[in-house]
Amino acid sequence: MPIVRTKLDTLMRLTNVSDVETLKNALFNLKCESEVGEDGTIAVEVQSDRIDMFSVEGIASAIKLYLGLEKPVFIQLKDLYFKVFVKPPTRRPYIAVAAVTNVNLDDEKLKLLIEFQERLHVTFGRNRRKVAIGLHDLDKLPSPTLEYKDVNIDETYMIPLHDFREMSIRKVIEMTEQGMLYGSLALNENMHPAILSKGKVISLPPVINSDITRLTENTRNILIDVTGTDVNAVHAVLNSIVHALSFYGGDVLGAEIIYPSISEVTPDLRPRVVRVDLKLISEWLGIGREQLLQIEPALNKMGYRVVTMTEKYMEVEVPYYRNDILHQVDVIEDMAIGIGYDNIGFEEVEPRLRIAKGLDLKSVVSIIRETLVGLGYTELNTLTLIPSQIVEELGFRDTAIIVNAPSNEINTVRSNLFQSVIATLKSSQYIPQPVKVFEIGEVVLNCPSCYNKWKNELRVCWAIMDSETRFEDVHATLYSVLRELGLEGVFKLRPCKAEMFSKERCADIYLGNRVAGVMGEVHPEKLVKLGILYPVTLAELSINILYSLLTNK
Repeated sequence: MPIVRTKLDTLMRLTNVSDVETLKNALFNLKCESEVGEDGTIAVEVQSDRIDMFSVEGIASAIKLYLGLEKPVFIQLKDLYFKVFVKPPTRRPYIAVAAVTNVNLDDEKLKLLIEFQERLHVTFGRNRRKVAIGLHDLDKLPSPTLEYKDVNIDETYMIPLHDFREMSIRKVIEMTEQGMLYGSLALNENMHPAILSKGKVISLPPVINSDITRLTENTRNILIDVTGTDVNAVHAVLNSIVHALSFYGGDVLGAEIIYPSISEVTPDLRPRVVRVDLKLISEWLGIGREQLLQIEPALNKMGYRVVTMTEKYMEVEVPYYRNDILHQVDVIEDMAIGIGYDNIGFEEVEPRLRIAKGLDLKSVVSIIRETLVGLGYTELNTLTLIPSQIVEELGFRDTAIIVNAPSNEINTVRSNLFQSVIATLKSSQYIPQPVKVFEIGEVVLNCPSCYNKWKNELRVCWAIMDSETRFEDVHATLYSVLRELGLEGVFKLRPCKAEMFSKERCADIYLGNRVAGVMGEVHPEKLVKLGILYPVTLAELSINILYSLLTNK
């Protein structure tokens, strides 16, 4: 998950909080891990779906709301200042534009802003493939009328950022560092997307801005352009940047985006209204009718405003920058955070197998499945046949090969679920992170003593792909699964030597004296060979061994 680092003094100044423990407790309750360094910095690990908190200003805003230091404020556009005429580029068709005035940048704020931009690029923007951001000095803009279209890379010229020479876009792509890194992402033969103002290129998304509108510590009014392949992602990123910059109290200027067949206004600062069932709140949070009176102040602490309250439901306004709120359940979770889990109370429940009257393999599978779904994993159901390339790259050799297979994509029988899950993750790199998946299925193992030399075994595998994921993530899931089965006290971890994992970042899972599984961090070199851009951690357990142990127990 993304980590935001800044000076502790800066965060304390922005939040008006003078006590470090108060700050850390607020961050913990907002689902953020924090660590104060000896050098006077603080590192905050934020949830990957809270892109509004990828900035120091966004974190400060959330803390101030949570501590009741300010009330939710819903800002409005001051003016529709820009007109953007769009001829949708073939490979990057969407754009959103806004400006925030009176920001009063200094060296520190400029540094924080650039770090925020790159954090969005690398994580939510998928290394600029999905979304790219341009930041400009509005006062240097030739005209508020903009064009966004594909241009010929040999016939169009610009001055790249931090340069003084005017050069063709082809040379920008071929000669500059940014061009070599990102020039191929949106290039379509000899055409490339560009943003123009009065005929001058001010941005070459997703590659580089023009030096004409370069930001400096003297910049007071900031123009933001966001382009990408997903219109919802483009709008979400623009809103998160507007939210961060408007923390300093500036006005927001909007744009009319004119496509060939439609037009729209960006940014859309209107709050969304979500209806929440009061009965569902009581069922999910276990609170009585009298505690429902605490809901409004709890929601205010998370940035919401209550607009309607009846006997059966309530309607709340969701802040424009909270793109992670997709369902009324998301609002209920924020209610729980606002009320405080300690104030809600808890009920201790025995693991179901300890109180179950009967035990069979189906019930074991059901409990494992429900536990993993409850921990936020999505279930996969893949084929038993997989590509041999995956098997070879991961270092597995004792597998059954299909003779005369119709395709290289289905020419090997999987010997573990890692192979199927890794293949799925490889094709899932451009969906929102973290990607948390699991699969329950059979694998085929070499068995010299069996009549046909092979046997089937039922296993479960879970995996996490994120910008940052560690051994401890899948270890925590292992403990939860075994606890639900009443086996948390019988497992041990010992060093493993599996080729696919990083050294000293993996472990064999022992249940009693038997190796029942393995887990760890996939070696970066393996991921590179497979074309996977993000860290992956995974674990696998034999359900047959689990069931055998439970039966004997």
